[in-house]
Amino acid sequence: MWLSSRAVDGPCVACGTAVGGDGYCDGCGRRRNAGSDHAEHDLPGVAAVTDRGLRKSRNEDAYAIGVAGGRRAVVVCDGVSSAPDSDAAATTAVVEAIGVLVGGGDIAGAYRSAAAAVAKLAGSSAPIDAPACTFLAAVVEDGQLTVGWVGDSRAYWLDSDGARCLTVDDSLAGQLAAAGVDAGALRLSAQAAALTRWLGADAPAGDPHLTTLRPATAGVLLLSSDGLTRYPAWTDAVEGNGGAPALVRRLTAFARDAGGADNITVAAVPFDPEPSRGAPRP
Repeated sequence: MWLSSRAVDGPCVACGTAVGGDGYCDGCGRRRNAGSDHAEHDLPGVAAVTDRGLRKSRNEDAYAIGVAGGRRAVVVCDGVSSAPDSDAAATTAVVEAIGVLVGGGDIAGAYRSAAAAVAKLAGSSAPIDAPACTFLAAVVEDGQLTVGWVGDSRAYWLDSDGARCLTVDDSLAGQLAAAGVDAGALRLSAQAAALTRWLGADAPAGDPHLTTLRPATAGVLLLSSDGLTRYPAWTDAVEGNGGAPALVRRLTAFARDAGGADNITVAAVPFDPEPSRGAPRP
């Protein structure tokens, strides 16, 4: 079983006219947004929220969550703002990838399937002007967490010691930070944060980065777009009651209260290594 933030069918939000099968309004011609301005879902042991934020005209983030047997899976994608139809890229990627993951496939296979589907969105357009997005996926199964990514959406392990980032941004700034270089001291230009990898018809070839963690203590695996992590104080909002659904709502509210400058997506998977306590919980 899986759920996603993909927009539901219905009339055009701009004029109320029916939307055709091609995704465009029969009245005003506006394309239906692929994603929802706000969505939240939870399944046993996994929860997610996405929100348009306060300054963007549409939500170009997307998520999908799924549960199959003892496997819990999450996919978060962030549309590249400089690319056309990036909401369609993100939504297409999460839906394609979650289908592979709940079907028993691995993250590399899910990435390849998502990448192929997003590349097709370019149609006959020049690849340089193609829909594009980041990719972040996680599978929790058999006492371990596996995370795969391309781009700058991030995964964190949260426990009593705090928040530990499990991913490295695909950008010059991200690579320097991972190497222990004080990027701020180098006075890098804004281009240092530009993505060096992404999904799209013009994307560099290669499989996603992968990392596996087998925690010895209980904690939470958190996946997010940079609409949350752009605010360094986001970890202050981690503590609270209510389990995974409350956590993702609390972090989304924090990002909005901090300015909501970008689309926000947050997903959480609680983890407990003790077999007697290992059943997925909301």
